[in-house]
Amino acid sequence: MPLRDRMFRYAQSLLLSTEEAEDVVHDLLEHFWRERYRLTVRRDAVSFVMTSVRNRCFDRLRQREAVRQRGETILRTAERATTRDAEAWEARELVRQAMAQLPGRQREALHLKDIEGFPTREVAGILGCDEAQVRVLLSRARGGLRAILKEMIDDEKGTRRADW
Repeated sequence: MPLRDRMFRYAQSLLLSTEEAEDVVHDLLEHFWRERYRLTVRRDAVSFVMTSVRNRCFDRLRQREAVRQRGETILRTAERATTRDAEAWEARELVRQAMAQLPGRQREALHLKDIEGFPTREVAGILGCDEAQVRVLLSRARGGLRAILKEMIDDEKGTRRADW
């Protein structure tokens, strides 16, 4: 239970769907509870749990069309925004949209390291690769994110100028 929020945020970042993320976390917590007597206490329990979340999410992604679902989720999220925090929301949404354009492994590494705050060693364990590969993924993700955000901002500025 102490990992529920982390599990949810990670699942949501992979699935881009609040409802599906809640389902994945609920299913896993239920599974862990049923298997509690068979599961051994592990030193790397957090990595085990996050890897389980990742695997369950990938199972879900194989079952649905990811592009369609991302678009619907972005629209639902946009409808819930309030006027009071619109600017902060727009910045977060811009980053969220930009991150959604990154390749899957880069997006995962960036989310786990920069948003969830996992050390590189644990990110490597969750992703099933070595630390050097995680650093490469992070470097490429950050560079790609900068380029995507710059392009999105430039496009927005061009649209505003055309409206004048």
